[in-house]
Amino acid sequence: MSETEQKLQKLLPAWDEALAKQASEMESLAERLKEEGKPKLATKLKEAALLVGSARLKIAEAKVIEESGSLAEELALCAVCAWRETCQKRFTRDTGSPFRCPDFTRDVTLKS
Repeated sequence: MSETEQKLQKLLPAWDEALAKQASEMESLAERLKEEGKPKLATKLKEAALLVGSARLKIAEAKVIEESGSLAEELALCAVCAWRETCQKRFTRDTGSPFRCPDFTRDVTLKS
């Protein structure tokens, strides 16, 4: 394993943890802003939290590639799910373990 791969192996979990914390903080602040009558700002923070979630997805994909060498097995991840507005499970799973969300539905607009 190269020095770069060793460094990456150490950094990926730390990045995922930091991003998870940031997304949670953004969601919390967005809820408070909504309650304070600032819906536009709350919406932008929620959008930012989703972008952070997207970054977490890319980190999860990188971990899979780093561990197995490919993404051959389709991942049941939020980015390939037909998201529901009321989903409470977005980006909450442990990316190190096999996972199949009971609510997962492949988004048919995405090409295989």
